[in-house]
Amino acid sequence: MKKKLTIKQENFCQAYIRLGNKSAAYREVYTVSGISQKNVCTKASLLTNNVLVMSRIKELQQEVSVRNNIDLDELLQTLAAMVRFDIADLYDENGTLIPLKDMPKETRQMIQQLDVSEVYGRNSDGVRDVIGAVKKVKTYSRTDAIEKLMKHLGGYEKDNRQSQPIQNIVFLNLGDGEPE
Repeated sequence: MKKKLTIKQENFCQAYIRLGNKSAAYREVYTVSGISQKNVCTKASLLTNNVLVMSRIKELQQEVSVRNNIDLDELLQTLAAMVRFDIADLYDENGTLIPLKDMPKETRQMIQQLDVSEVYGRNSDGVRDVIGAVKKVKTYSRTDAIEKLMKHLGGYEKDNRQSQPIQNIVFLNLGDGEPE
């Protein structure tokens, strides 16, 4: 008989797909009051190492990929574009923000947030009128994109190996028990 996931394990898998964070998913599904953050991380890691849980997460990831018609390669290309993005591409030669409709799609996709505040004044007739606009553009974080690429491409593996505790093993020659 094939083993099945428990309801909580299935809920954990669903939460992990939605949140993208093992610990956050664990906190959402399991009772964690009185458990340290470190312990939550450990329990979440152990749970994701369970073969049934791991295969269910992979299955759900595949469903998301198919449903959204996106694959890992495309996501990596997007992250790489974020890393290479030049903020000057948002502005014309006079330093004025290029209208969105005139920006290439790849440039627009780098904008995380755009706030426009109109500035009002009085015209010569004393009528309140728009005299300008303050435009604030926030792009996606290059640092975050670099970090995500580093994690995916194994850029931290050397650091992780270096941070392993050094274990000293001392061999004592106890001899055959006879004094020298």
